[in-house]
Amino acid sequence: MSIFKSGAAAVAVLLYGASIAVADTPAPDANQPTDIGRVRTGAEKEQGDQQVVPNATTNRAAAIEMKKQAPNLVEIQPLSEIIKLPDINTAEALGRIPGITLETDSGEGRFVSIRGLDSDLNGTSYGGVRLPASNPSSPFGGGRAVAFDTFPTGIIGGVELTKTLQPDMDAEALGGSINLVPRTGAEHGGAPFLDADFGSGYEPLRRTPVYHGEISAGRGFDGGDGIGGWFAGANAFSAVVTAVYHEDSRGIDDVEESYTDQQSKGVPDKVFSDLQFRRYEYHRKRYGLAANFEAKASESTNFYLRLLWSGYIETANKHFLVLKNLDSDAGCTPQPSCIQDPNNPNGFIASAATLQQSTTDSTERIQNGLGVIGGSSVFSAFKLDYHASFALGTDRVSTSYGSTWSDPNSVPVAYANTDPRYPSFSTLDGTNPANPANYTLDQIGLGQSFAHDGETAAVLDATIPLPGADTAELKVGLSARERHKTNESTSPVFTPNGTISLQSATYGADTIYYNNHYNIGPEISLVSVRNLANGSLGTISDDAAADASGNSDDRENVFAGYGQYSATFGNVGLLGGLRVEATRATYQGNLYNGDTDVNTPASQKSSYTDVFPSLQARFKVLDNLLARVTYSTGIARPGFQQITPGASFSVTNASVTVGNPALKPTIGQNFDATVEWYPGDGQIASAGVFYKWFHDYILLSQQIVPGYPLPGLVDTITTVQSFSNGPAHADGIEGQYQQQFKFLPAPFDGFGVSGNFTLVDSKAEIHPGMTGLLPSTSKVTWNAGVFYEKDPIQVKLAAGYRSQNLFAFGSTLGDSTDVYSRQRTTLDLGATYAVAHSVKLYFDAKNLLNTPLEFTEGRSDARPIQREFYDVTLLAGVRMSFY
Repeated sequence: MSIFKSGAAAVAVLLYGASIAVADTPAPDANQPTDIGRVRTGAEKEQGDQQVVPNATTNRAAAIEMKKQAPNLVEIQPLSEIIKLPDINTAEALGRIPGITLETDSGEGRFVSIRGLDSDLNGTSYGGVRLPASNPSSPFGGGRAVAFDTFPTGIIGGVELTKTLQPDMDAEALGGSINLVPRTGAEHGGAPFLDADFGSGYEPLRRTPVYHGEISAGRGFDGGDGIGGWFAGANAFSAVVTAVYHEDSRGIDDVEESYTDQQSKGVPDKVFSDLQFRRYEYHRKRYGLAANFEAKASESTNFYLRLLWSGYIETANKHFLVLKNLDSDAGCTPQPSCIQDPNNPNGFIASAATLQQSTTDSTERIQNGLGVIGGSSVFSAFKLDYHASFALGTDRVSTSYGSTWSDPNSVPVAYANTDPRYPSFSTLDGTNPANPANYTLDQIGLGQSFAHDGETAAVLDATIPLPGADTAELKVGLSARERHKTNESTSPVFTPNGTISLQSATYGADTIYYNNHYNIGPEISLVSVRNLANGSLGTISDDAAADASGNSDDRENVFAGYGQYSATFGNVGLLGGLRVEATRATYQGNLYNGDTDVNTPASQKSSYTDVFPSLQARFKVLDNLLARVTYSTGIARPGFQQITPGASFSVTNASVTVGNPALKPTIGQNFDATVEWYPGDGQIASAGVFYKWFHDYILLSQQIVPGYPLPGLVDTITTVQSFSNGPAHADGIEGQYQQQFKFLPAPFDGFGVSGNFTLVDSKAEIHPGMTGLLPSTSKVTWNAGVFYEKDPIQVKLAAGYRSQNLFAFGSTLGDSTDVYSRQRTTLDLGATYAVAHSVKLYFDAKNLLNTPLEFTEGRSDARPIQREFYDVTLLAGVRMSFY
């Protein structure tokens, strides 16, 4: 708790000063009520000519004003700020926000963690409607994390991060809750508008093009005399439609290592088991279509319909050269001298390695869809808000051809990993690993899969103004969410009837890649591989039981009610209340016996009810200085792969990999204290501390037990990998600063700086008798930027850093094979030039440092296991806005 204590001392001094200032500051005149802590009603939001209400889709100054007026801790990033940098998907835009840490995959941001908690523990919504997961491959198997790379930034109007939950929000957000704000055209003040963005670019690693286009248009429609007096008058109806398309073919150069784990025999821990040289090309077509329709039935009643369809189609083409069995001499004696290379004291020898070539040719579509219909009605004594929605996330691998070709002869190999960036090797008998004539076809995998996660929901809220304070209201509500999540896959295999040489399926010259370090041989024709798999030169077999072993069919329903009170007393705003959530779920899986290849269906019901209190205070110290103290609570339900009753076990190997249906949900308590300074003109300086305490935190459990209650294992010493509950905590410090130097003389008054940082410490028993940081906790995350904004020029250079974190648990007891994502520093550039009032030219440069994605194995004396890089991405185009 050292970070929390050190930061709390500084904030405590500021809070003490705030309390004195509040005591010494007279209450405002009764005729001039303050808005501190006040949640504005929908009727007030309609009165735009009487009261200016900031909107997250307008500009930086409005977003900062929204943060200032909010009764709880929030961060807001409007689209106008997002497009200043080359953030093509929403994950990358979120990574610029204080408190958020970005995890990347395939050269782009995908998942995010909040305040050191992994992505499965966050909540995500679109326009306030909760989104289910589309990509089932969340880092720690929870299956709850939303992959933000399915949302192109142009499809939204901004993002909102809520760090301290209110009772009227879903409690399932231990780290925080992210809301994607629909694009409404609010930045145009309600006038008819047309926004367009067209660009093209270049990715030099594979010399491939980039294409980008987006259009957003909206206007109001006259209702005339209406229908029986309803829907009458000017702008009785309005519509905003947005379409986005982005296409690229990103190349990836990757090297991956696996190690032998025979250190008990004296084998050095740097001895490889295999070494893989991987060359990828991902052709991704990202798309989005959103529509927002509103109808004003009367002065007191409004209705809306929102639709969203967003995702991408990705074709992955991969070519591997693999050196296997590099630990073939691990059994020699004496160790370690018998395995060391006599010509290189830092190298090793494998006298019987095997060579392999392989390809992947797959097509995957990941997408989210949402439809919500709702409205609001203002009565004399209260206001009702209501909506019904359906949200769906899917991941379908429709085609997948994975070929494997092997050299039937063993090969002596010398290798070394002295430079972890470029492990070296050579064959000792002159064999050329790049020669396709050495390889024959083993098999072609033909796996397909489909994951579905759908949720139907309904919400009814009532807001009642109350007397007895400067401003006060009571809000009560009910909600229901019914979720259905399934996952199924097949893995048929084509096996050749005879010998098929790789030479018949290759073309062109040798492929030299990875900064010209490695030769992996000629291109392998993916068309030839497909023709083989669909031809008559082999047979296709399918192990249906093994395929179905990981299938699941889960239903999880959450019913909630809440009461929330908010009020302003002079310079103090208060918000508090209770939320109650009842969970009723059924989880289904399979018990798979790997020895007999038999599945037995398994099902488990789960039922529990939890109460979530919240109390949040906001103090106006000065007109531009605020202080906050908050307490809030939340929940993280067990991940679908964690609580599944399904299992995979082997009596022969005396091993079990199993979910834990007895898992309890994680309950979190969150304490925050912040001080915020708002000098105006879109500027801010703030600092705060937070402490999160978790009851029944869920972590991987690995243990050896004297017996396990499955057939054949009851009286057998068994290695069990499952999940268990335990205590945990996280604490930290956050800060942000943004200023444009308008005090400087022209033209230097366009310069400015922005930055934020998050320091996090966390702790749990991650292995038996071994404590460490929670999964996904990066102790240090920061963003820093310099910018110039003065018509007609706008330029921003932004750097980001996140320190190492635990990415995945290993397959052995202890932390020796745990996987860590290495620290990363990135640098991006965005620039625009206004050639006319409505037309701007732009240029973006992403990944200027060519920052690699690196993973290591083991907490101490880490072993590199992956290093991939992508090179820079360049994009230029024109943005137009007419209104």
